[in-house]
Amino acid sequence: MAPRLEYTIAALGVCAVFLMSAMSVARPASAAEWRSWCGEPGSGAGLGWHFYCDRQEDPPQVPGAQPVPVPPSGDAERPATERIEAMRRRLEEARATAILDPSNANVTAYLRLQQETLQRAAAFSDAFRRTVWATPELDYTLRRPVGALAKQLWSDERRQARDAALASLGERYGLIYLGHAGCAGCRVFGPLLRAFAQRHGLDVLAVSLTGEALEGWPEAVPDNGRAQKLGLAGAPVPAVVLFDTQTKRTLPVGFGVMAEDEMAMRIYALTALEPGHDY
Repeated sequence: MAPRLEYTIAALGVCAVFLMSAMSVARPASAAEWRSWCGEPGSGAGLGWHFYCDRQEDPPQVPGAQPVPVPPSGDAERPATERIEAMRRRLEEARATAILDPSNANVTAYLRLQQETLQRAAAFSDAFRRTVWATPELDYTLRRPVGALAKQLWSDERRQARDAALASLGERYGLIYLGHAGCAGCRVFGPLLRAFAQRHGLDVLAVSLTGEALEGWPEAVPDNGRAQKLGLAGAPVPAVVLFDTQTKRTLPVGFGVMAEDEMAMRIYALTALEPGHDY
């Protein structure tokens, strides 16, 4: 038994020495050492499918670097315009498919998509009006009412403001009226303009382009280049222009026959309202 025991101890000692020497020279396997197990490309084909000869090298690690998060690819993360466009394309495609192949399944699929689209539109419309009701600064009908009673009140207030502005208009502005004797519109508009000017106390300079008397304005003066100076040479008649005595500028009120209310509204807008006030 002793010789056999000595042999076993000796064998164990040799193994220990071999392991110590292997550990002393061991180092991390590089990519080249790893591939040496497989040899040249294609030589590891007989090693079996459990043996991977195409190991990829690990990317270098940067100290303190954090992994880059991958953004979610769900539909909710897409821009709203893209989602709306995708819905529209799906609806159009379903409709075209149902037209070309009007089977029960295709028509049903189109009607379901159409119903879904209409439901979304209805939900938006309802949310829109509720928001307007709760947010006065967004309610345009408070500036321009649409209801019969509110619209009547608004019209009455506007008429009062307009008449007040026209009453003080002569302090700064005058009217210039251009026409000629052969103008059919001038024969109708001339007397109307005189009544309007008298009602609101406005000064009017009537200018006859042909030098003849105008209907309702026997005191009309000949043109003598006035239309050219006003930048209205060749303009349609009858024509009414506001003249600003402070800035020496002209503001065209309108061309052609106008009703009194229309003419009053235009003069009020040009002299008393800032651009964009009524819109």
